[in-house]
Amino acid sequence: MTVPPFYPVTCHPRLSRRQFLIGAGTFLGASALSHSRGQAGEAGLGIIREYATRPDDPWAVAHGLRAMGKGFTIEGGKRAVDHLLERSLAVIPANGKSALGFPLEVEVHQNSFLKTMLEAGVPLDYRFNHEGKRRTLQEVVDGARALFQPKWATSDPNRLPWSIIALTRTTSLMRGRWTNAWGESVDLEAVVEIALGMLERASAPIAEAMQQGRPLVAQAPVHAFTCGGTHMLYSLLTAVHAGYAGRDRAERVRQQVNLLVWRLGADVALIDRFYKERAGQSGAFWYDLDSKLKLLGHAEECLAFAETRGVVSLAPTQQTRRQAAVATVRRMLADLQGRRLSEAKALNVELYRQLIGDTCHAYHGLHLA
Repeated sequence: MTVPPFYPVTCHPRLSRRQFLIGAGTFLGASALSHSRGQAGEAGLGIIREYATRPDDPWAVAHGLRAMGKGFTIEGGKRAVDHLLERSLAVIPANGKSALGFPLEVEVHQNSFLKTMLEAGVPLDYRFNHEGKRRTLQEVVDGARALFQPKWATSDPNRLPWSIIALTRTTSLMRGRWTNAWGESVDLEAVVEIALGMLERASAPIAEAMQQGRPLVAQAPVHAFTCGGTHMLYSLLTAVHAGYAGRDRAERVRQQVNLLVWRLGADVALIDRFYKERAGQSGAFWYDLDSKLKLLGHAEECLAFAETRGVVSLAPTQQTRRQAAVATVRRMLADLQGRRLSEAKALNVELYRQLIGDTCHAYHGLHLA
């Protein structure tokens, strides 16, 4: 019996091979990769080069773009940005109209591909070919605004983070209210507030444990958020940085950052206990490794963004804990790069894919500037 993942909700689509090939190109020859970040032997880079450059998996390509930036190229030398825009983007019908967007069966989380491109520095006037027409990334942003349905998105915390990032980065507070393709009113400020409330409530047991100075003894609701709630926190940091700070939102987000720093130790200890109890089950080592890489890698993305963008300043003791976590991430990436991911794939294909995606997130966090 294979052990379960500690974080049950991931950011990878559980799709058939046929679904994965929607919009994908032909598997090409030797890889070519932009090395604008990192050197050839750097921990994690080899995994990205080998597994995130394959054009038949748009999710992995998007994560490679996340790790390496807008210059990232896939096998055959094509820019990842162009590959995704030309092959995975679609014209999506909406209430008798249509808009450009990435189908959920490809990206799984609405606007995850778009926000990745925006964060990679792809400009809004970036031009590309799609179904014989010359398009710009701005048209994809316009599509995101038209297709965003607040009632649907706010009904599940695992639908929100990526849209919040894409929309707050491209929508000023002055334009924060609009009507979508279905005639529904969208209030982006209200959406951000709902997201923060979800995170606060789901994290309450962790906040209580931290305040009482006791270890976590069980998983909290936030552990069932995608990648343990780190995507939600990152989206809120992005929103505050973009001006969606509300009346007290910046301070409340800072409190969530404090919780995340505490979780660098508390979650790792909980993961240790979780897999110690399952030590005899198949794959415990691999799941343990990925759970910790997922937490610490995604957390470093949040903390690096918060610090470099001036959203939150960490206290010296928090910096010490963060740097210890960074050192652990680097060791894990070096260890993982020396292993054969085929062993993890033989245990569980989803685990194998998570290791690739989590490597990309960790690499991005370590190099975020």
